[in-house]
Amino acid sequence: MRNVHELLNIKGQIAIVTGGAAGIGLQMSYALGEAGANLVLASRKMERCAEISQKIKKELKVEVLPVQCDVAKEEDIGRLFNEVMKKFGRVDIVVNNSGATWGADALEFPMNGWKKVMDTNVTGLWMMCQRAGKIMVAQNYGRIINLASIVSTVGTLPEHMDSVAYTTSKAAVMGLTKDLAIKLAKHNVTVNAIAPGWFPSKMTEWSIKEKGESIRKYIPMQRFGGDDELKTAVLFLASPGASYCTGVILNVDGGWVSV
Repeated sequence: MRNVHELLNIKGQIAIVTGGAAGIGLQMSYALGEAGANLVLASRKMERCAEISQKIKKELKVEVLPVQCDVAKEEDIGRLFNEVMKKFGRVDIVVNNSGATWGADALEFPMNGWKKVMDTNVTGLWMMCQRAGKIMVAQNYGRIINLASIVSTVGTLPEHMDSVAYTTSKAAVMGLTKDLAIKLAKHNVTVNAIAPGWFPSKMTEWSIKEKGESIRKYIPMQRFGGDDELKTAVLFLASPGASYCTGVILNVDGGWVSV
């Protein structure tokens, strides 16, 4: 029987985090790095990504590779995995955190906004899963963690968040996670998702600033998520100890979906 230190040990593993240099992605990057994983931070904005990578490398004494990557572009994803395999030779953990949103009335939602959100949140995430999955199946080991959202479980009032494309895209992430989990189960590759509630980030900044008091009333804990409250969730799903968990949607939401 393994002890809990062994079950949660990811030291030396290679973890890719898309959108890992900001917001909740940065929180999860720190979680994996603090646990000893070597990191690959993928971001559209290379300057910030490189800056954060150097900071984490200095603080945590792990390898950190910054890679410019727009997950909506297949060629960027191909280059990302080529760079990772060239440097590290394997991929153990992938956290698909990159996301896009677009605000507009549901019945007036523009097609260019719909396409932008879907290209990033669904198609880009799928391409990441597919490339990672091929490597992990060959290794007979891997952890894929997708970022869903509680807004796809219960919907949102338009005055809180008016983005039908985002809500729809995250529902697709949940379906993709469950189906791919079944497909890869026999290869010792798990596919799970984290569905965060309301956490302060660039994406939620306006809603929390303008509608924060109203939104808070719908959260049983009566507060927003903190800057370390996704850490153990991502570490657990990334760890050897989560070997019998696949197809799981883990809500981290202060009780929102239980109401």
